[in-house]
Amino acid sequence: MQIDLNIDVAPLTTFHISQSAAALAEFNNVAELQQLLASAALPRPLKPVGEGSNLLFTEPFPGTLLRSLDCSINFVVDKGGHISVEAGAGLSMDTLIEECCRRGLWGLENLSGIPGTVGASVVQNVGAYGVEAADVVRDALVVDTATGEILTLTADEMQFGYRHSMFKLTDNRNRYIVLRVTYALTSTPSPRLSYRALADRFGGCDNLTPFDLRDAVIEMRESKLPSPCFIGSAGSFFKNPVIDIAVASELKAGYPDMPLYPTADGSQAKLSAAWLIDHAGLKGAAEGGAAVWHKQPLVIVNATGQATAADVVALEKRIIATVAQKFGVTLSPEVEHL
Repeated sequence: MQIDLNIDVAPLTTFHISQSAAALAEFNNVAELQQLLASAALPRPLKPVGEGSNLLFTEPFPGTLLRSLDCSINFVVDKGGHISVEAGAGLSMDTLIEECCRRGLWGLENLSGIPGTVGASVVQNVGAYGVEAADVVRDALVVDTATGEILTLTADEMQFGYRHSMFKLTDNRNRYIVLRVTYALTSTPSPRLSYRALADRFGGCDNLTPFDLRDAVIEMRESKLPSPCFIGSAGSFFKNPVIDIAVASELKAGYPDMPLYPTADGSQAKLSAAWLIDHAGLKGAAEGGAAVWHKQPLVIVNATGQATAADVVALEKRIIATVAQKFGVTLSPEVEHL
């Protein structure tokens, strides 16, 4: 267990934007976490963080950032032959996925390359290339900071939705700290090819392995997304908007090439935020040191390495206003602002 005071959050986030936080406390297990929660000396509020890949600190944070150092992995085969993997909340999600692919296990491979930790995967319900964490999450071990209880929450109890979980509800925000997550996987070949580029590449192929999909997904990500090791960003900055199907159909009539994905019940449709931003003429737009990534307009980058949170927020507001004016659609940020 380690506690550092008066830290700069830039090394703790993928935006690499400087801002201060009163403290960072790192823990290895539930006993250490409980010690931290009981300590009156730690500045409040307490905020659990992972790799900081979905965070923007817009002003000094007066409390303590809590970070799990548990990077353990445990594979279990039950009597029915079902395979599950339990992983510590502090483990890099991509490290877990690589190990699962190495073992020939299916379920997580489409999420390859997403920055962030195992704990964040359930908070955010991360998703990409036709798969969400919710598709394979079985349960999560959490601490309820309001009561001190250690709970096991099932996938149903976590109330997953598009980039949403019960952890994001107003009354729950920062209340629960994820300790471990269990995913249900399979050794039976189960490639998920609903994403068109994957279907075009692998449709009709036999003898696919999880690594085949992993390699393809990483290749696609690297072709259009900046590596946070070199250019600061928080990945996809905006959610894809979901709007009434009648409004979406009217927009589609005016813009025939606009991607439109009806929901299962047909009452709404998901639009592509990237398409909206691009066709609002904002690809490459900049405010101070922040810019819209030239290969993927859904991404805001720390283009100069010296961007401030104010630069990012100014660009965010400009994007929202411009898209709303042109298309009548209001974008919402996926990135959490602190």
